Amino acid sequence: MTVIADARTLISTAELPPAHAFAADEGDLGEVVFATARRQALVVGSDVVSFSADVEADFRQAITDSSLFAQLVALRKVGEDADPLTFFDAYLETLLKLGWIAQQRDTAELTFDNNGLEVHEAVIGVVTSFLGPLAGPVAVAAVLAVLDGLHKMDANKPFITLFDKRSRHGRVGRFQLTYVRNDPERGLTAEIMAFALTADQTVTQVLFFRLHKGATTLRRSLASLSADTQALAALRPNLSARMHAFRTALIAEADLGPAPGEQ
Repeated sequence: MTVIADARTLISTAELPPAHAFAADEGDLGEVVFATARRQALVVGSDVVSFSADVEADFRQAITDSSLFAQLVALRKVGEDADPLTFFDAYLETLLKLGWIAQQRDTAELTFDNNGLEVHEAVIGVVTSFLGPLAGPVAVAAVLAVLDGLHKMDANKPFITLFDKRSRHGRVGRFQLTYVRNDPERGLTAEIMAFALTADQTVTQVLFFRLHKGATTLRRSLASLSADTQALAALRPNLSARMHAFRTALIAEADLGPAPGEQ
């Protein structure tokens, strides 16, 4: 149980940004209720986590707290203004220390021929090509429904406000889309799509930001992880206790209704 013991030490001793800084910025979003037997989407800092219907509530909580903890560790380690992919590397490094196992990793810069293409339009192709072969059309539809909701819904919705604030920093934008499901062969699995936007002007509303050759770059980093469910279950109380002070400022449910093909 060395992984669990080492992870518990990391959870209890890791230096994190002060909770009050986020509380002042985001306000109180209330406690999220982790669902059972239905799909659910949560905005967790700059990560949008979508759960398939077959992921149990306790694991949803542990995975959500894992994502938040890993983001906070990364923020403390590399800072708000670091290269977004350096942030993602630090984020993944922490997840692996919590018992997640890397199955696949790939990073590349996206090319685009259409000047003025919005970021969310460029992201659609990545979601479809990466997630489709791994998790199927229902998974793609679920993630695209969340992406569409983030793009179209009332900007005053708490989860929209949270995502907007946490996904942009000066001339840099960064965000992640994560889909969590039970894979018949690998068990509990997370497919993570991280996006890094760099511009020659201040980034506002990252999904609406328009891409222009020579002025903006959009990179993506893809990772497929499987969970050590025994470790995740054992660490859930530790993660919950450490994340309690951050949860109401940095986690919000994205209530978008049922995705096509999924109840």
